[in-house]
Amino acid sequence: MAIKFPTTMFKLIFTKLYDEWYSGQGNRRSTRSLEFRNTGQTEAALKTKIQDLFDKAKKKWEGVFSEDAKISLTPSHLSVCVSSLENVKLFNSNLDVIDEAFEYLINQSSKGEKGQFFTPRYVIDLCVKMLNPQEDEYMIDTAAGSSGFPVHTIFHVWRQILDDEGLSTSHLFSLEDKPPRCKEYVEDKVFAIDFDEKAVRVARTLNLIAGDGQTNVLHLNTLDYELWDEVTEQDNWDDIYHEGFKRLKRLRPKGSRDYREFQFDVLMANPPFAGDIKEPRMIARYDLAKKPDGKWQSKVGRDILFIERNLDFLKPGGRMAIVLPQGRFNNSSDKNIRDFIAERCRILAVVGLHGNTFKPHTGTKTSVLFVQKWNDDPKAGALCPRKDDYNIFFATMRKSGKDNSGDKIWRKISSSTASPPDDELSDLMPPSPVQRVVGVEGDFLRDNHEHLVVDHDLYNHEGKTEDGIAEAFIEFAKKENFSFFELSPSVAPFDAVRYQWLMDGLEAVEVPLTQALDHNLHFRFDSEFFKRKYFQIEDQIKALPQATRLSETKPVIIHPTEIKREYVEDDLSGVLFFRTQNLRPLRVDLSNQVYISQEDAEKLSKNRIKRNDILITRTGANFGDTLIFNEEIEAIASSHVFILRNKTLNQSFLAVFLNTFYGKEQINKGMYGGVQPEVAPYYLKNILFPLFSTFFQKSIEKLVHQSSMEVDASKLIYQQAEDLLLSELDLKDWQPTEETVAVKSFAESFMSSGRLDAEYYQPKYDQAEEAIKDCGFPSQNLGSLIEPIQNGFDYREYTEEGTPYIRVGDIKNGQINFESAVKIPITMADVDKPVGLQIGDILFTRKGSFGNSAVVTELEVNGIISSEIMLVRLTSVSRQEILPEYVSLFLNSKFGYLQVERRVHGVAYYSISQPDLANLLIPILPKPQQQKIAEKIKSSFLLKLKSKQLLEIAKTGVERAIETDETTATTWINQQLEALGVKLT
Repeated sequence: MAIKFPTTMFKLIFTKLYDEWYSGQGNRRSTRSLEFRNTGQTEAALKTKIQDLFDKAKKKWEGVFSEDAKISLTPSHLSVCVSSLENVKLFNSNLDVIDEAFEYLINQSSKGEKGQFFTPRYVIDLCVKMLNPQEDEYMIDTAAGSSGFPVHTIFHVWRQILDDEGLSTSHLFSLEDKPPRCKEYVEDKVFAIDFDEKAVRVARTLNLIAGDGQTNVLHLNTLDYELWDEVTEQDNWDDIYHEGFKRLKRLRPKGSRDYREFQFDVLMANPPFAGDIKEPRMIARYDLAKKPDGKWQSKVGRDILFIERNLDFLKPGGRMAIVLPQGRFNNSSDKNIRDFIAERCRILAVVGLHGNTFKPHTGTKTSVLFVQKWNDDPKAGALCPRKDDYNIFFATMRKSGKDNSGDKIWRKISSSTASPPDDELSDLMPPSPVQRVVGVEGDFLRDNHEHLVVDHDLYNHEGKTEDGIAEAFIEFAKKENFSFFELSPSVAPFDAVRYQWLMDGLEAVEVPLTQALDHNLHFRFDSEFFKRKYFQIEDQIKALPQATRLSETKPVIIHPTEIKREYVEDDLSGVLFFRTQNLRPLRVDLSNQVYISQEDAEKLSKNRIKRNDILITRTGANFGDTLIFNEEIEAIASSHVFILRNKTLNQSFLAVFLNTFYGKEQINKGMYGGVQPEVAPYYLKNILFPLFSTFFQKSIEKLVHQSSMEVDASKLIYQQAEDLLLSELDLKDWQPTEETVAVKSFAESFMSSGRLDAEYYQPKYDQAEEAIKDCGFPSQNLGSLIEPIQNGFDYREYTEEGTPYIRVGDIKNGQINFESAVKIPITMADVDKPVGLQIGDILFTRKGSFGNSAVVTELEVNGIISSEIMLVRLTSVSRQEILPEYVSLFLNSKFGYLQVERRVHGVAYYSISQPDLANLLIPILPKPQQQKIAEKIKSSFLLKLKSKQLLEIAKTGVERAIETDETTATTWINQQLEALGVKLT
């Protein structure tokens, strides 16, 4: 059944809301039955009844639909829709039901084009709780969407009114009679503006119901106020919005004739943060649209103009909560915006929202900025005296509220209670946010109205969850004597003990402005820049006998340039192009090499890497990884890799420090951007590091050097294993032909393989398989040696803790890099496929970077493999004659790869099927020769492990020196080396 969304479904919900509302008025509650029901009448009669209801709803709540609007569904379709909706109770429901229904009704195309992303209810409630609007205050949302901020503000104030009159509150979105003050507040004090007519219809519906037929939701372009007169003088506009606009005009400053400034007490908004304003006429109205030289920019982000426009809506002392993309808080290019805000306002707080908050619509990272306009005149508005220094509240969400797909995560009931604190506060305070216990599956927490509760740490939900960021801010506001949390019967005095307890349980700090500006050239004020651990790290390093910032050592940090380039075949015709995937913590990974031409290398000579350079990943998935480059190869760095040179420091020691907790977290602190994180040289130069003795730094350098030697030895022995394999098979000197033309009969081609692509029939593939058959040893199809091949398990929700999830990128060079595996919140018991790992299993990458193989050891048996990895397990019979290490090495050899390359299929991403993998030819050497090869492989891997252990000793040794002293750290290092049987020279 095709229904034209959003209008048709909106009409039905609108009609059903009216039917419930009308039945709930006065004595009709007990005398009138709901009419929005399919009671068995004919489809034509049902349509007549529903249309009549819709006409009455339009008359009651004017301005949402035109007078001649009709429900256009066919009678049969309407019958199905009514039957589906009739048992859904809209009044007395969780407002989330209405929120989500109306969000769905505003079509996806308008959201994408105009950058409109709906604000989750829990973010709205955070803002309302923190700004605490009052009954006598005027409130507006200038980018209202479906009117979330105004409606939740109405509910907040209604609670105050009901408490003041001694009345109980049940469902606020209900049919219960409310005091006249509630209706008067909605009619006089709450306003909303949006430029999307569909959104305005939705918003007006909710506000009309709350205001009993009165609303101040207006269809206007907030930014283009110069044209408001032209818009509002149109008869069809005036018929709908006249009364609300008349009330809005009364809120202009005395004597004002235009619409630039207003006198609102509270403003909350989530303006569109996609798209630019390019019209010169509009741009010329905004100071934030000026360049440093005073000229006007050619285009400006919508959200930037909303910042200035919103501040103009506020009276002196007015306060604002605004959701902004993360870049506005930390991009160096947006410093002028932050300066503009700080000049006009006191920054009250910044709350960093989780990256999933606006999914599935966008993955853009956002934060909420809370400000209050400066005001020294009590007659002009709430007092907010201008100060040169003041405290700012910074907090960051720890609990996401949504998963990576944008689905809400519901809070579970604790299956047990956390141990109470051992002090006198235990009876006074709820469990700390760090004491959360997850309940058994299915035991979800419900609020007072039996609705599920989203799992977040923004505030305490009806006393059923822990106090959160909002409660901590309220204590902060009372401590700072903010005008909107003055002591009253409903506002308890500041409690210093409670405040400290709340802050300790959250990712929250208060920072004086002067301290926030220290080593903060670009005036960042994103909450992530002020995490508690960053202050603790600096304090710990500053407490050492000697410490300095990297900038004091006059480093050279090269940001490589970028050009349009093409890759060439190999190092014989080009130069290694060093990309982020080649950079791993303290080690070079050349398993995925690409080369650029000598000509391009000359153009990028600035990017040339020298021995002893420190390389740092500037952006991307492995952001902040650092190594020291000691390879004997020519290489050019990509633009995503910083090159750090320093003549006065021990580069090996510095590289190790940057990989410690204390170094890596300082790199993380410098991260900025909304979607793709990156770091700039300025933040690297700000890194504070210890100046240990030359002897200690030299000891760390020796560990790095010894680790490098072990890696070289490991590579050599692995190469010997590959050479031994091919020598035993008498295939060491075999090379594939460069001929690309093959002539096949139809029977030899399609009838045999089912393939018609020319690539499949390249002569080199036939020659490779013939060479295997003629090597002098028996060969078998892989499928005859193994149990049925299994593809792994698909899972996309990654967590900080959980079961290691092995993906394609974790299988390289014949090994499984278990340390790099992400974590997922399930165990093998939750997987409904026979893919539990056993020692000796072979993992084979089937998609993307296809054709890589590795053997499972005792270290990886508890992992879960992704669906893009195949599980290959030798049968008990074949294990008698063939070793998994041998099979894996052969699959990784050129003979294995050529067979796989022939069989892959696809367009953008190649993959190999289970039957095709099973058809690969495996030559079978006598077991003694296999064992020799396997021993070399194991020896190679042991040396690689020792190399990693040496780097870990170096890293942990530096951390111990910071946490204790050099002598203690040196003693520990020597003990570890003795246990490894390593003597440094």
